[in-house]
Amino acid sequence: MEYKVLVVDDSAFMRKIISDVLKQHPQISAVETAFNGQAALKKLKEFDPDVVTLDIEMPIMDGIETLQEILKIKNIPVIMCSSLTKAGAEITIKALEMGAFDFIQKPEAASKEISRLEKEVVDKVLAAATSKRPSFHHHEHILQPLGELKKLSGTTGGRKEKLVIIGSSTGGPQALKEVVPYLPENLPAGILIVQHMPEKFTEMFAQRLDKMSKISVKEAKEGDVITQGKALLAPGNYHMLLKDKKTITLNQDPPVLGVRPAVDMTLASASKIYQNEIICVILTGMGRDGTQGVTAVRKYGGYCIAEDESTCIVYGMPKSVADAKQADEVVPLHNVAESIIRAVYS
Repeated sequence: MEYKVLVVDDSAFMRKIISDVLKQHPQISAVETAFNGQAALKKLKEFDPDVVTLDIEMPIMDGIETLQEILKIKNIPVIMCSSLTKAGAEITIKALEMGAFDFIQKPEAASKEISRLEKEVVDKVLAAATSKRPSFHHHEHILQPLGELKKLSGTTGGRKEKLVIIGSSTGGPQALKEVVPYLPENLPAGILIVQHMPEKFTEMFAQRLDKMSKISVKEAKEGDVITQGKALLAPGNYHMLLKDKKTITLNQDPPVLGVRPAVDMTLASASKIYQNEIICVILTGMGRDGTQGVTAVRKYGGYCIAEDESTCIVYGMPKSVADAKQADEVVPLHNVAESIIRAVYS
């Protein structure tokens, strides 16, 4: 299968870098470019691409406005190109919430950074081209059955304290907002979230999740305490481990399977401490981060929920867990929050 890509950027330098690397790949049949949003919309209709890479900061029509218009015309995967500034992170998170497939970081001048970009562009464009575009179900019709679980809220006396660990990658920001806001604030478990995302972006993403959720969500800091009804999000470029049953520690050990933070690291660390009191959740994402960690958790008697293929933007991480026969439960995204609550109270 060969794919067509539209590269949209007001920088001639960026258009050339992205176009050149894509043209060299055997699975890319054609690449077109546009220098602003208006030109992109015209090319979208004429060229009919399979994937769009879209700069966030452009004159005339910026990336957010262009994304909005593209998604009205065609349900197509769009990869945002973002700078590593606080403003860039904020706009990127907004774009992901609106339906962008993923994002790539714009490089600085260093050749190492440009090499990193070239690999990232190819990997993400091919993942986008082969991804599904699931429509997320909202939970209004699903929250009703959870009423019976509220009766359990007073019955946790004598139970061991549980820990929920959620791992996600590509498609994760969209998926997590379909899960975390539906967890009750009195859930008797601490919550750790590992989303593959660079520095600066994780703090912004934690703040966005916090605003839409009943539980509190923050980016984890060294020495943070695991608390019921509170979620800690692993910071970009740091693995998040447990020092003891209550305390988080961060490190910059080498990436695992090419990622840092890696959910494998968090799960392996937690499994030794919480043993059979862990509920791990593996959501959409490229690759197989999470499988080794889930295997360690389940050896101690922990429980694993994997997202069903039908709702995954990229069926990679959950597929790896399911193929390894390490998933106790496979559920569509709109049932994940309910499954977490049931597992915590079981």
